[in-house]
Amino acid sequence: MATYEGTLGTFPEDAARAWRVGGYRGLVKEIRRRGWDRVGGYVRRLVIETDLSQLGEIAPPVGVDIRPFTWNDWSLLGDMARHRLVPEFDEAAARGRICLVAWRQRQAVGYAWFSDTIESRHESEGLLLPDDATFVWEVEVSRDEHDVAAALIRAGLWLARERGFRRSWMIGHPDNVATLCTVAEVAPSSVLGTVARVKVLAWVRSWYRGLSSPVPLRALVSR
Repeated sequence: MATYEGTLGTFPEDAARAWRVGGYRGLVKEIRRRGWDRVGGYVRRLVIETDLSQLGEIAPPVGVDIRPFTWNDWSLLGDMARHRLVPEFDEAAARGRICLVAWRQRQAVGYAWFSDTIESRHESEGLLLPDDATFVWEVEVSRDEHDVAAALIRAGLWLARERGFRRSWMIGHPDNVATLCTVAEVAPSSVLGTVARVKVLAWVRSWYRGLSSPVPLRALVSR
């Protein structure tokens, strides 16, 4: 009960922050994460693989600097770090996940998380990540900084390639065309299959269904 009371107490400020960062879509996402997703539902997403050997040359927009976030004070991210996210970010960082932040001067305008594993505590999907793959966990950018997303993902995948990874996996909603187009811009990518999840309160089940052959992501988003 205390957790839900804390959630309700921070919702007004987090809702305002979500609106400033993402507008209507950001607000709806915040409401969904705090309410609908906790209760349950069904969702089906795409499993996307990206070839790290063919990363495109994508520079950050003029005036934007991308670098790993190495502090423990998430309030430095301003509106990008809602109260709801702080415990999750603390745990992710403690488990070795890497957060890249895009800064315009001293203001955070985007972030992206990368992981060497897929964990049910964060993803709620039972997927086994290949040994040579990194996982793109979360990507969020300000609604006025759309060009930052591709640069953030590319920077994180370049770091992963330097560490010896050959590919990346990402779970994306089939209706999120903007994200799918961004990933296709970064490097050649393919849809390997779909992962579905059913949740009813604390009960969660997920399953993966692979395609008979991968589908190029560019072909999918160009339909």
